[in-house]
Amino acid sequence: MKHLILFLIFISFSRSTASSSISLAPSSLDAQFLSFPKPEEDQSFSMLPVDVDPRLQQLCERTEYPIKCLTTTISFLDDKAVVDPVSIVKEEVDVFYGKVKEALHKASKRLSNRSTSRFVTNRLKSCIDDYKTILKNKQKIIDAISMGDTNKLIKDLNSNVDNIYACEDEFKEANIKSPIIEMDSLLGRMIINSLSIGVDTTPF
Repeated sequence: MKHLILFLIFISFSRSTASSSISLAPSSLDAQFLSFPKPEEDQSFSMLPVDVDPRLQQLCERTEYPIKCLTTTISFLDDKAVVDPVSIVKEEVDVFYGKVKEALHKASKRLSNRSTSRFVTNRLKSCIDDYKTILKNKQKIIDAISMGDTNKLIKDLNSNVDNIYACEDEFKEANIKSPIIEMDSLLGRMIINSLSIGVDTTPF
């Protein structure tokens, strides 16, 4: 499944190299290719606070999970904030890595719980390794954003997608419900939103 996602994103990127920017339409990341359910609060973007910056609203409307885009970025805005794809992606990435640390802590805490079965424990260990790999990838993504290297940014973000799906696959293959599915679902939505926002490929 995750390889299909990578293929779809690669095709979308290849078709947009003739322009100076890339914008992955939500349709290229259609929910049928994702194992994570779409939360009810992200199914509509019709109800928004009246004071939402129209520039932020416009950017978030282009994502697969617009409400999540809004709630994870609006806190950093002020009167002097520059609202553009680059700024929003930077904020999404920063919040994402904060959530990865939360996921790592939650998985580690569950792992240390004596009541956790051996079957779950073995899979949690794999998830912890996946989270640690994602954290090591942070600087690459920051560098890609700073250099305006959209190709590298997409590649590194997709690497994170691989790790998140690898964690969930551990539980699915064993037919065990993941105790951290909600956290993985959140991380997956945040990455997809980052991929969905157009990023200027020129240096900035």
